[in-house]
Amino acid sequence: MEWIETPSGNRISVSSKLHNKENIQIKGNSTIGPGVELNALENEVSILIGKYCYLSENCHITPPLLKPGVYGQFKMGNYTIIGKDCILKAAAIGNRVVIESDCKVDELAIIYDCCIIRQGTIIPPKMIIPPFSEVRGVPGKNFKVSQLGTGYKRTIEIEAKELQILGM
Repeated sequence: MEWIETPSGNRISVSSKLHNKENIQIKGNSTIGPGVELNALENEVSILIGKYCYLSENCHITPPLLKPGVYGQFKMGNYTIIGKDCILKAAAIGNRVVIESDCKVDELAIIYDCCIIRQGTIIPPKMIIPPFSEVRGVPGKNFKVSQLGTGYKRTIEIEAKELQILGM
């Protein structure tokens, strides 16, 4: 794989697609994997990504639709890991969050700090996921939110740093 490395320690795959890249802010030490697509808006910063974030292959991030023709900002906190083939249109994803592969986070959803979203989960529009939650399933079918222990906070942070350092 070929990468572009920025002065702030970000690693961006040459096969990623950053639309309106001047309107994407990445704090530092983050990885944007192969095939990732970041769809920023024209004329305003609309995608904000914190430090030590890891976006796996083929993720798609688009700012949330507020009303027809009007989009908001997509904000991602620090130490956040996004699995392969995820589609994110959330308003905000907090610090120390893991979203496993094949998940969809719909328009204006908010995921607070220290959460794990399990593989294949769909978060419906405008849903708020409280801190220290584990979420799995599909709404109307097998959707479940349960509480995580506080020990996950440090575990997720370490995992995010390891991904950046090892470049996995």
